Amino acid sequence: MNFRLIYIALFLVGFCGNVTAEDVGIKFFHGTWAEALEKAAAEDKLIFVDAYAQWCGPCKMMAKKVFTEASVGEFFNENFINMKMDMEAAESKDFKRSFAVSAYPTLFWINGENKQIHKSVGGKRVDDLIATATLALSKNDTSGKYEEAYLAGNRDYDLVYGYVKALNHVKKPTLKISNEYLASKPEISETQKSQFVFEACLEADSKMCKYLIESKDGLIKANGQEAWDEKLSIICWKTVEKAIEYEYVELIDEATTVMKEHHSDPAGFEYESRLMYYSVMKDAASYKPIASKYFKKVAKKNETALKTLIDQIKAKFVDQEDIMKSCEKYAKQLVKLDKTEDNYIILADVYSKSDQKVKAIETCEEATEWLKKKEIKTEKIEAYTRFLKKA
Repeated sequence: MNFRLIYIALFLVGFCGNVTAEDVGIKFFHGTWAEALEKAAAEDKLIFVDAYAQWCGPCKMMAKKVFTEASVGEFFNENFINMKMDMEAAESKDFKRSFAVSAYPTLFWINGENKQIHKSVGGKRVDDLIATATLALSKNDTSGKYEEAYLAGNRDYDLVYGYVKALNHVKKPTLKISNEYLASKPEISETQKSQFVFEACLEADSKMCKYLIESKDGLIKANGQEAWDEKLSIICWKTVEKAIEYEYVELIDEATTVMKEHHSDPAGFEYESRLMYYSVMKDAASYKPIASKYFKKVAKKNETALKTLIDQIKAKFVDQEDIMKSCEKYAKQLVKLDKTEDNYIILADVYSKSDQKVKAIETCEEATEWLKKKEIKTEKIEAYTRFLKKA
């Protein structure tokens, strides 16, 4: 993955579907271990298990600062059934019969057959955790059990569907196989064809997407509106990534058309996709007016969207005085929405990056005074104030 796609991975989550603060981070499954195994088998996913102890410092750090990150949540919620397992609680007894833990935290990736695929010991930061999880996914490559039969000419529906699904799970190419299969005009039902296309379609700018749209009504009936909307969001954002990779903004037009015509709630996508594109390209002239419209129509009352917009500007346009001036407005609105210690630090940091150090310090000191009156902890903002004064 080149540097542009790394940037997308860091900021894409905040610009998908106008998420709220409650939507980010890992969503943990709260059923029994037996139910988790059943769910993993049915969805053909691995179970990610955070085996922890309540007294463990690194465990607490990950729960507070890593599992709550949007990029972690987006990756783990898409790819795994996620569970937290207190190894000193009675509820973990079924899990402990199969898996021993000698240090905390121990992170497991386990398949629906209760077999360990990967294990890692010790606390991890965001990048390390996603890298470890990616390794676990690669070790769960089940496409080999289909490959030999496929190469031998077997075109049974269940085999080809399973092959494509297994390849998709480990992010291996499937387009050639999918197109060849449909081009062969297999004798399958419309329902089978629809479900095959639902699995095989990966981008909005493709012939496969046209097949997907043709099957829209049947797929919504079979899978539900939420699953349909989620699929469209995934393939359209994949096309945004492709537009950035090839510096071809017209692809965003195609993705936007698909979203507007076929998603139940496309609000924000056109702005968000173009903000992503122009920020990566560092095209300040194109970025600024879209950011202004996005703020007025979408982000003004959305704390998570505001934070993502601010982060994007600080990452790419800190040298653009006019855009940083707009960023000040966005940060002030963030504080207006919620006067938290973290939000005041964001505002002060915007001032600092705009070469307004005195104003940044004043903001911190005024915020500290107000927070203390409200009996809210101020350790972080006081530490940031000391940092500013020393810088």
